Order: sequence, then structure tokens, then C-alpha cells
Amino acid sequence: MAETKVQQRSQRRFKSDHKMRTEARTLLKDTKPKGRRKRLYSWEEIPEWQRDNEHILHGYVLETKSVSECLKSLLYLHNESVNIYTHLIPGICFLLVALFDKFAIKKFPSTGLIDYLMIDFFFLGGFTCLIMSSTFHCFKCHSLEIATLGNKLDYLGIVALIVSSMISILYYGFSDNNAFFYGFSGLTLAFGIACSVVSLKERFRSREWRAYRALLFVAFGLSAVLPVIAGIIFYGVRETWSRIQLKWVLLEGVLYILGALLYGIRFPERLAPGYFDIWGHSHQLFHVLVVIAALCHLTALLGSYERFHKALGTF
Repeated sequence: MAETKVQQRSQRRFKSDHKMRTEARTLLKDTKPKGRRKRLYSWEEIPEWQRDNEHILHGYVLETKSVSECLKSLLYLHNESVNIYTHLIPGICFLLVALFDKFAIKKFPSTGLIDYLMIDFFFLGGFTCLIMSSTFHCFKCHSLEIATLGNKLDYLGIVALIVSSMISILYYGFSDNNAFFYGFSGLTLAFGIACSVVSLKERFRSREWRAYRALLFVAFGLSAVLPVIAGIIFYGVRETWSRIQLKWVLLEGVLYILGALLYGIRFPERLAPGYFDIWGHSHQLFHVLVVIAALCHLTALLGSYERFHKALGTF
């Protein structure tokens, strides 16, 4: 009988110890850091609003609802990394040149404040475009609301680049013809305002309108043909070619159109879905071509500026 009671007490003690160990393990498990969610997700795992390109299958940063998490995504590779840095780094460079323009722009005896204003106008337009673009691509994984706002600002940045590019080169192309300069500058501003208004409308944010948005901005860019035609009629081909460094302006236009075309048809990722998720998809190519085109315009602008002041020095 006594032995039976001892056995019962031992069993109760064992059960009590087992329960305590179980509770301790549970407590330790609960106090351990929660398992981190994985950094990158596939097309099937992201919410509908994040789905933009069905040919990009992996490498997505899931909706974060956190500014800090969006900023942390700058430190690891995902399918927006190239989009961010191909515009962030050149954008910062554009700003630095604008801030230290007196060291970056060749100075002539006739160089004045208006020259710095016109050239800096282009640099600041380029900076606005590139920074808005990189900011959008960094924070688009935050939430639908932030992605929507960023998309609108991204398009406004494109407008800023086109307007600043055209007006800056028009200044030197029509330096002796105020009617042409103010007339075409006014047309450019009107076109820019119209594109800005259209870009802010909700319906133009959908995937279905991607090609139309691209075509709209291509048309805006092609409006630059009008002052070129006017220049050829008024000054002749050779003079116009020299005044605005037309070879660089033409190359700039070709690069913008090519980039928009690749973006619109989603080449090359449409040929091999999943192979260009991180490197080399159409949006990245578009970004690179935009930067190269902007540098072509800068070359034309500085060439026009130098030609203008060298001509003044001959009188």
C-alpha cells in the first residue's frame, strides 16, 4: 500500500515536471524573435495591385506599409533595384552639377546669369525627373496609396525633363528670334501642362493604359520637331544643324523613342518570362536609355552654348 502511494506521488511529480518543462519550452518559443518573412516574393504571392508586368515572375518586395522597410530594400537586390539606382545616381550627379555650375560650365567673357539659369534649368529638370522616378520605384512597395501617388509624380518628373530640355535648347537655337523662342516655349509649356493634367487622372494609372501613356509622352517629345522645321525654313539646314547641335538632338529623340517602345511592348522579358526578373527587363532598359538621352541633350545644350558665345566673340 505504501509502495503504491509512493508510485502515485512519483507519477504526479513526473507529470508536474513534464508540464512545467512543456510550459517553459512554449514560453521560450514565444519569446524568441518571430521568423522573418522572406524578402522576395513571386508574381503569384503579391497582391493584385502590385502586379504590373506578368513577364516578371520573381524578385518582388511584398507590400510593406513601412517607410523604413522600403528604405531597407535599397540594401538588397530585387526586381526594382536597377530601376532605382539607374536614376538615383545620375539624379544626384545632375543636382551637384547645378549647384557647382561655375566649375562645370566653360566660361566666356560674354557668359551671363541667363546662361547659368538656362543650363541649370535643364539640370534641375533632369534631377526632378530622375529623383521622382527612383523615389517611386523605391516606395512603390509601401502600399497602393503610395504607389499611386508615386506613379503620378513619376510622370510629372518626365514632363519636367521634357519641358526643361526643350526650352533650354530653344534659347540658344532662337537667340536672335524672340518670336520663335517665346512662341515655341509657350507651346512646350502648354503641352507640358496638358500632359501633367492627363497624368494625374486615375484612369491613366492602370496597366491597360501603359501603351497610351507612353505614346502620349512620345508625342510630347516629338513636338520638338516643330521648332526644328521652323529653324530649317528660317536659317537653313546647315545653320540649324550647328545652332542646336542637331545630331545630338536627333540621337536623343531616337533613344527616348526606343526606350518607350521597349517599355510599351515589354521586350525582352516577354520572350522569356522569368529570365529578366532582376537584370535586363524593359523598364530597366528604358531607364538607362533615358539617362543616355539626357546626356545627349546635355552635349547638344553645351555645344549650342559654346557656339553662341564663340560667335559673339568674333564681333
